Amino acid sequence: MSTATQAYSVSIDPGPSSRLAAVFRRVPLVMFTGIFTMISLRYLVNPVHYAAVAGISFTSPGGVIVARVGFAAFPLSLAILALLSLFSSRWRLGGLYMLLTVDCVVMAVRILAFQLEHSTATARLLIPETVLLILLVVAIRLESAWLKRNATARV
Repeated sequence: MSTATQAYSVSIDPGPSSRLAAVFRRVPLVMFTGIFTMISLRYLVNPVHYAAVAGISFTSPGGVIVARVGFAAFPLSLAILALLSLFSSRWRLGGLYMLLTVDCVVMAVRILAFQLEHSTATARLLIPETVLLILLVVAIRLESAWLKRNATARV
C-alpha cells in the first residue's frame, strides 16, 4: 500500500487581518523612504542653509560638496533601497533588516553623542526613532510569518 501526496490549489481569501498585516509589513519602508528622501533633498538643494540651521558652517566649496555627499547622497541611497524593498516581496525582509540596522546605529550614535558632547540637544528625535524601531520589529515578525506561511503553502 502506498500513499501519495496530492497538491491541491487552494485559493485563500485574504481576510481583513491579513490585509492589515500586509499594510503593517510595508509601513516602516514607506516611512523610511519618505524621511530619508526629505533629508536628502534638503541637503541636496540647499546644504548651506540647512547645515546652518543645525549649527554647521562651511568654509569652502569643497565642504559644501562633502555635505551634499554625506547628508544627501547616503540618505538618498538608503531611501532608494527602501523603496525598491517596498515593491519587491523577494527583498522586503532584507529591506526591513537594513532599516533596523540603520535605525539602531543612528540611535546608538545619538546616545553616544549625548555622552561625548554632554548635550541632549537632539533627544526629542529618539521618540520617532523608537517608534520606527518598534514598527520595524513588528513588520519583520509579520513578514517572516508571511514568508513561512507561503513557503509551507507551496510545499
